[in-house]
Amino acid sequence: MFRRLMLMLPAVALALSVSMAEARPCRRVVRRCCRPVVCRPQPCAQACAPCGSACEAQCETVERTVMVPERVTETRKVMVTEYKQEQRERTYTVCKMVPHEETRTRTVHYMEREDRTKEEKYTVYETAQEEQTQEYTVMVPHTEERTGTRTVWDTVSEDVEQSYTVMVPHTEERTVMRTVYDTVQETHTRTVRRVSGQWVTRQIVDPCNPCCTRCVRRWCPQVCCVEVPYTVCKRVCRQEPCTVNVTVCTPETRTRTVTVCKRVCREEPYTYNVTVCKPEKKTRTVTVCKQVPVEKTRTCNYTVCVPKTREEEYTVTVCEKVEEQKTETYTVCVPVQVEKEIEVCVCKMVPKTITVQVPACGGCSSCK
Repeated sequence: MFRRLMLMLPAVALALSVSMAEARPCRRVVRRCCRPVVCRPQPCAQACAPCGSACEAQCETVERTVMVPERVTETRKVMVTEYKQEQRERTYTVCKMVPHEETRTRTVHYMEREDRTKEEKYTVYETAQEEQTQEYTVMVPHTEERTGTRTVWDTVSEDVEQSYTVMVPHTEERTVMRTVYDTVQETHTRTVRRVSGQWVTRQIVDPCNPCCTRCVRRWCPQVCCVEVPYTVCKRVCRQEPCTVNVTVCTPETRTRTVTVCKRVCREEPYTYNVTVCKPEKKTRTVTVCKQVPVEKTRTCNYTVCVPKTREEEYTVTVCEKVEEQKTETYTVCVPVQVEKEIEVCVCKMVPKTITVQVPACGGCSSCK
């Protein structure tokens, strides 16, 4: 949009300059006829109107050349960088491993099991009983009377005025939208396989008597697909307005007198009995079992692993590194400068001849 406005600015400026050029000769004639009036680029019939009805305006047709912007497509040559592929060769070294077998000798360490016998001493704990005198403490209960103070709560009634809110119901009529389902029938088509056919009589060789033939009648079925229409009932929903009565509750504040019970505390003395236990020491004889250690001897069989060595031969696969020269072909993209023709949209100022009517104020010379 801005580009179009910039292209239109030269044409507007040219039109204004043409209009001013057309107005200048008319201004000189009007001043000669009637000086207080300034002639503006108006139609020919009103150009010299201030001179009176005796001075009639005359018009003449004049051709003017104006420069009009015009978009032209031109073909221009530009240099473009393109890439072409070239095949090249290069040589590189490849290392490969060649395996071969070698025989080597190694020392193998292994463990051999040997059975041995030894005697060992062990300790066994046996149970022995003995009588001991023990002293123990018994708690003997007895009752004591004590005096204390306790807190007593009394209930006191008091009338208090309270405010409360009540929801008062009233009925309002409102309009709501509800969903209604209508049943609409639609016709569709479906493809059905229809089986038809005909009976065909053929002559075949009798398997019991190859010299004779017999006629056999066979059914040749033909399957075809047929479009069959069927009707489907479809439920379509729509919205329709309906009037309903709605119960609305409005809050109201009211006052009432309520009897409130509150608790008041006070201190009072009281007497209570307490059972207290006092310790007393007594003596008793008990039988105690204790463990006495006894040392015994036994013979044990055990196995010992004795380390031994032996020499053995084994085969090892050894890989040697061998270098080899290889040649490969690869593709390289090489930049090349190419001259191409492209179409460019250019805005040029083109001369255009237009026909305009200008007032010829020479006819006002007879005006006094």
